[in-house]
Amino acid sequence: MAPTCFGRPVRIRAFDGMAVPPTSFESVLNKQELRIEALAKRSRAAEAAGPKAALLIARRVLGDFVFMKGAIIAGYAAIGSEADPFPLMATLSGQGHPLCLPRVEGKQLAFRAWKPGEPLIPGKMNVPEPAASAKERRPDLLLVPLLAFDSDGYRLGYGAGYYDRHLSEARQKRTIRAIGIAYAAQHVEKLPREPHDEPLDAVVTQERVWRFERT
Repeated sequence: MAPTCFGRPVRIRAFDGMAVPPTSFESVLNKQELRIEALAKRSRAAEAAGPKAALLIARRVLGDFVFMKGAIIAGYAAIGSEADPFPLMATLSGQGHPLCLPRVEGKQLAFRAWKPGEPLIPGKMNVPEPAASAKERRPDLLLVPLLAFDSDGYRLGYGAGYYDRHLSEARQKRTIRAIGIAYAAQHVEKLPREPHDEPLDAVVTQERVWRFERT
């Protein structure tokens, strides 16, 4: 079940000043250095955007995407300077969409049922997550955190590969969409990428919606 109607994808390219020639990031070491730079830039972006950014992002998602009735939405509990999807998730829950949050189980992500206001427990790296006893769900749409994203829809994460593995396996079996939730300043022209990297279908910031062609 496809949760969103994307219409005809439009690839949008832009440059916000953080882009670096991709040849500079051939090694894993340089990718780690990029994460440090991206984390610092995201922190500055979060401070500049303020709490209203989460509401603007929610408004853009709700205004630009059509959700199929009953589509299961997976979000995340924002940590640090991550853009917060909870205002969006609260609205989607009010519209009747079942919600879930990721829980690290071994080397995989399991998505377990959650409703706004329900308590969460510290998981791996102290990321809040549902209890293991919560019902497991199979999401139709993932709202994904990120450190940076590029003009082709690739995402820089924290390096563990949880979302890449989940998307790779799920996309071979069914239709699933992934939307990055970010601040506008997290955009770069091109990120280094590896064979296992899975592109996003879209990224939503407080300023715009990016949609990406995926082959």
